[in-house]
Amino acid sequence: HLHPSLKLLIKCLIVSSLGPSPLESSRTKAVIPLFGAINQSSWSAVLSASISNSITVAINSPPDAVIGRYTMSVAGNSEDDVFLADESERQEYVLNEKGVIFVGSEYSILPLPWGYNQFDKSMLEICLTIMDRSVDYKNDPALDVTRRYDPVYVCRAVHGTLNSKDENGVLVENWSGFYEDGISPTSWNESSVILKDWYFKDFKPVKYGQCWVYGGLLCTVLRCLGIPTRVITNFSSAHDKNGNLYLDMFYDNYGTSNESQDMIWNFHVWNESWFTRKDLGLAYNGWQVMDATPLELSEGLYRCGPAPLVAIREGDVDLNYDVGFMFASVNADLTYWIRFKDGTKKRVSNDTKYIGKHISTKAVGSDSRVDVTHQYKYAEGKRSQMRLEKKLLHFRKQSEQKPLQKMGLQGALSLLQIPIFGQDITIIMSLKNITPTDVKVIVNMTSSSILYTGKHKHEIWADAKAVPLNPIEEKLISIPLTYAQYGKYVSEDNVIRVTALCEVEGTEERILLEMDVIFAKPSMSVQVPKHIVINNAFNANVLITNTLSETLNNCSVLLEGNGLAAEVLQKE
Repeated sequence: HLHPSLKLLIKCLIVSSLGPSPLESSRTKAVIPLFGAINQSSWSAVLSASISNSITVAINSPPDAVIGRYTMSVAGNSEDDVFLADESERQEYVLNEKGVIFVGSEYSILPLPWGYNQFDKSMLEICLTIMDRSVDYKNDPALDVTRRYDPVYVCRAVHGTLNSKDENGVLVENWSGFYEDGISPTSWNESSVILKDWYFKDFKPVKYGQCWVYGGLLCTVLRCLGIPTRVITNFSSAHDKNGNLYLDMFYDNYGTSNESQDMIWNFHVWNESWFTRKDLGLAYNGWQVMDATPLELSEGLYRCGPAPLVAIREGDVDLNYDVGFMFASVNADLTYWIRFKDGTKKRVSNDTKYIGKHISTKAVGSDSRVDVTHQYKYAEGKRSQMRLEKKLLHFRKQSEQKPLQKMGLQGALSLLQIPIFGQDITIIMSLKNITPTDVKVIVNMTSSSILYTGKHKHEIWADAKAVPLNPIEEKLISIPLTYAQYGKYVSEDNVIRVTALCEVEGTEERILLEMDVIFAKPSMSVQVPKHIVINNAFNANVLITNTLSETLNNCSVLLEGNGLAAEVLQKE
């Protein structure tokens, strides 16, 4: 029997084209619908056989057909729920097997090349098997396959199966920094090797992945199934655990971070797919947001979305699916608190602009970065944004959110130079007294290594100092941080967080300054011969410079190229 998912492919058009500028009027292009019978006098096509997971189509050319080398392709159908009108977008979001995923921070956005390889051998069977191993299929196979015409259903089934939290999914998540019994998430650079490892090793979950790996996997599977999909990166991304659309970050009165339920990720990767939302109405057609990283439950499973992009921008947080969670990821208000030893807490500051920066995706037809922030949120201060705030009042918890008293102290943290791992850095703290009286500011400073998810790993350094300020005076304080201090503590994410809690002596006035320092990694280049012959071996040279003042041992390089090797190569 033909696989139920392939039955969807039968209702299609075949395009036959010839020459550099094919046109129907010049008989160098023909659009051929699949009919029940062959018409001998014109271009026509009929389904002649279906065996296992393949179909055979018989195509007839008319007696006066132009002689030449024809190109055959399956055309998109404008009635399809996943139809994209722009051909260049179809080429990018369905057919492109290579891409770029953006990582880093809002201050240092880095391109990570990724191989989707959705048309590799066995990939279609693997992607269909992912659907066959979904919880919905296991509960009721007959009902499940009848619903696979609906891209909303297909997407939820797929990305609920990609993580291992729900019944032996594809990939195990791990942010611990310890990956000895598997592969470090930073070592992956393509999807198909992960999917094949899972499929050909009895569906044993593959270790390990983080958000960009999940984003790459979901893009591969959905493109393979014909659903236009792209990868999105949100910088300064919120993880709102309690759903109140606020992020509450707690510190002690020395400026040391207390673990909070809510988290701010330097970046977080998710996906968008293009399709209609018949369950919600025409207004919500278009890009649909999904997060395959297993963070929160949705209808009892670890999955998130699809949430209409327009619903996120308009604050329709009660719509299906998980719009509220995705809205908070780009729009949550940030609140800093001091938690004292007796358990009491005091709000220090609010920030409505920190979350959701430089939301990025790969450009159509190039590896350039496209900023799509405006598609997710209105600019602060615009009328549309103010209307949105009023609309969301009943979703936010308003307790203890009275306006803060105006502060007489201002400050900021900045870097003197681009931070390069292995080199000493200098942090500049500016403090300004905007009152007409003298003040003394007590500054408690800490720095810690963190993961890109915001989770603290090790304290690196702590210090305290008093800074006197005259009326309307600003001072710049240099804070050196040496490689000897931070080198052994920094995780593979290469991030440290610097925090300064500044208190005006003799008052309850405090400001909290914070900055993440992301160290640049050494550059790498690959050199290949100008002329390469198919099926002949060739040498590729990988050039890496050690920027540290110490010898590096046990180094390895992972190489991947679609069609160049059967699997990822590791050179030690």
